[in-house]
Amino acid sequence: MTTSQPLFASGLTRRGLLAGALAGAGVLALNACSPSGGSGGGDASLTVAGQSDNLTRVFNPFLANTAQALTYTSQGSGGFIYEPLVQINTVDIGHDLPWLAKNWVWSTDNKTLTMNLQTGVKWTDGVAFSAEDVVFTYTLLQKNPGLNLLGVDITSVTAPSPTQIVFTFPIPSQQYFTNVVSAPIVSQHIWSKVGDPTKYTDANPVGTGPFKLSQFSPQSFLLVRNEDYWQPMAEIKSLRFVAFKDNESMTNALVQGQADWGGTYIANADRTYTSRSKHYNYWAPIAGTDGLIPNLKRWPLSDLAVRQAISLGVDRAQVGAASGAPPATSVTGLPMPAYASSIAPQYVGVNFTQDVAKANQTLLAAGYTKGSDGYYQKGGKRVEFSISFPSAYTDIASRVQVLVSQLQGIGIKLTIDTTTVTDINQLTATGDFDSTMGYPVNSAPRAFSYYNDTINPNLYYPIGKATPTFQNIERFQNTEAATLFNEYPKAVTDTQRQQIINQIETIFVENLPWIPMFYWGSYGNWSTAKATGFPTPQNPYFSPVPNPVVALRLKPV
Repeated sequence: MTTSQPLFASGLTRRGLLAGALAGAGVLALNACSPSGGSGGGDASLTVAGQSDNLTRVFNPFLANTAQALTYTSQGSGGFIYEPLVQINTVDIGHDLPWLAKNWVWSTDNKTLTMNLQTGVKWTDGVAFSAEDVVFTYTLLQKNPGLNLLGVDITSVTAPSPTQIVFTFPIPSQQYFTNVVSAPIVSQHIWSKVGDPTKYTDANPVGTGPFKLSQFSPQSFLLVRNEDYWQPMAEIKSLRFVAFKDNESMTNALVQGQADWGGTYIANADRTYTSRSKHYNYWAPIAGTDGLIPNLKRWPLSDLAVRQAISLGVDRAQVGAASGAPPATSVTGLPMPAYASSIAPQYVGVNFTQDVAKANQTLLAAGYTKGSDGYYQKGGKRVEFSISFPSAYTDIASRVQVLVSQLQGIGIKLTIDTTTVTDINQLTATGDFDSTMGYPVNSAPRAFSYYNDTINPNLYYPIGKATPTFQNIERFQNTEAATLFNEYPKAVTDTQRQQIINQIETIFVENLPWIPMFYWGSYGNWSTAKATGFPTPQNPYFSPVPNPVVALRLKPV
């Protein structure tokens, strides 16, 4: 693996509030997300539908397949119990929320980040929170690379005072801001005594968050509000997170009123869900691009001609429509129209177009011939590959069924190889797959982060060695691209940064390291029968997926 660039994984990168606007803006942003009325609290309790096929009492936020996943909190990120320094806004882009950090400033060379912390924060066992907890957390991540899923690569982190921390970085790192500030902060007074943190279950978590664990069973657990929370406490009394095995069972619970809030894809939501009650709502703001993700170390997808033929031959509108998703348009792969300003001049208005005849011509020109079975072949091998995804993900299954039929129409055989939610990331991380759908990284709302997560050759790992950050799982290698990704952090103006992005876009278009097919959204489903205040298309203040920012805004009916 190349190590010339720090490893930063998913996150939603935004510099956030800049120097000069910090002192007042930080506090304003925080208060804007706090519920009004603040101190009394209500009695409403909500049931949240989540997905898990093996719920165990493990709340260590740095480990995989823990109970925290049921709360829609990504591994290695802050959530309802453990909080981050900053809440990154994936919907109202550019309006990230100061959280445990109330403001921050970068040095002129973008190698030093100074953050001022909130005061009056306590852990749920009553111990005061301080900058030493932040220093401890990031030191813990540096000492245990296996826990450092956000790839935080820092030279040092210090606490000049109980309310200030200073990060220094080996290279200009402003573009990795989100990864730095999204880690869950844990307590020094507890975690310094746990022994090996990679094996610590954290069955009774002590956080600074708005909720704390009250009850646990193999089917569900109850989080009750933190009555001594540092912000105005939640008006919702409790949240019960219930484990369901797949999208369908979650949908049934939501439709039947057995769950009040969820983050699942619902087929034909207007007919099957929202029409059932005036209280039911469904919103999936576009968050990224997805499609066919090949293993570039396995034939036939290692052959550019095959990838180009697939891209030409598929009807993206049909693939997306299978799950109610809009088709990918721009050949750069960037989600449109959100990224319109980042498109290189030569690719403005250049969109994917289905051309089955050209798909066939591409394969024939590359030396493929069609066999008697209707499938192309080369060197005695049929053009055939499998696609791996969790069987519980019915939205992916719907798209793949369409793709199987479409690829058959251009002489390519696609077979389905389902697995479990628990196993899919390990398979893709180690390269034990032909292709997949559903990239394991949610890229930041920046063109650089989108490409960095999916095609940065500096994040290449050989087959069999797991990529800890789940980036570049297709294992793309390209010398020119590697150089550009290393040069990007050194750019000092927006013009210089865009020039590099333009070159990366050209590499993407010409090499097609993976095949964009549709845009995906952050699914949110909720009922206003018990509480109001959820984000909506008319008030898109944050993601509708269950999260603590929204929970703090909810008001009991």
